[in-house]
Amino acid sequence: MKLKTLVATLAAAACAWWPAAPALASDFNVPFIAPTVWNTPLNRIAQVACHNCYQKQYAPTFTSALNSVRTVEVDFWDQQDAVSGGSAKHWFVRHDAGTLFQSGNDNNCTGDGTGKNDLQACLNDIKAWSDANAAHFPIIVVLDKKQGWSKASSQRTPADLDELVSKTFGSALFTPADLKNFIGSSGALQTDIAGKAWPSATALAGKIILVLNHTENQRLSEYAEARGASAKIFISPVTNGQNDVNGTVSGMSATASAWVAMNNMQSSDRAWAVNSDAAGHIGRVWGDDGVSFADHIAGHVQLSAYYDFAANQDASGFRIRPF
Repeated sequence: MKLKTLVATLAAAACAWWPAAPALASDFNVPFIAPTVWNTPLNRIAQVACHNCYQKQYAPTFTSALNSVRTVEVDFWDQQDAVSGGSAKHWFVRHDAGTLFQSGNDNNCTGDGTGKNDLQACLNDIKAWSDANAAHFPIIVVLDKKQGWSKASSQRTPADLDELVSKTFGSALFTPADLKNFIGSSGALQTDIAGKAWPSATALAGKIILVLNHTENQRLSEYAEARGASAKIFISPVTNGQNDVNGTVSGMSATASAWVAMNNMQSSDRAWAVNSDAAGHIGRVWGDDGVSFADHIAGHVQLSAYYDFAANQDASGFRIRPF
């Protein structure tokens, strides 16, 4: 074999063996994200999150919140208002129950003013931003369900919601089953995650993580029971006791509780964040705007949901940083 051919052959073999360098994350030089987060597991990262940033008074557009944070929130309803009903595979986005003769949507997502800025529109906004910012820090979207599940004939069931988010985000979703597979869990994710790390920010670059909240844990239980390992969305129960972290959650079945890897706490229950963190879960605290991000970090809170999210940061100016 000629020397030139041999060198080319060896070079090709080396290229095939040596893994390609990962693409540089689009968020790598974003000022509010500490550079040290990229090799840090997601559950060891503290983040300022937005509280109700789909509302116009907190952000001019929904995705403008991503100028400051990577965790956003959407409240969604089955019914158009307090009197009118809804439609199949469709949800409305607003804060309050609503009044008669309105569009059912009152938010800053694309389509504002036309009555078409529904849940699909808000998710589309996130998808468009994600596509335009490849390999970004993983985006967490908190979906706060304001009503219970509709009957199957209304086509607003857990399966219908999963169909919507799957259609929107596709393979960009990081799901509960993905986490279970990552840690090698053969039992309950809720307890198997203890002492183990979530994937790093680098491993999750470009991913979308959806989290379902409700004021009644029973509604989360219904979702988890219906979807099981096929669920596209993490459930995050109201947490104010130890069982809500590593046992049968109040208001939930044992089957559904086994899928809990996140916890949702109001300000008065913030102390449970330490327990949530110790269990390997990701904890969110809301309604705690009088408490600084630094104090939340000291209290082992991963997601600090503030109304004035752009004003909260640590001493170095970071809103996303390792514990």
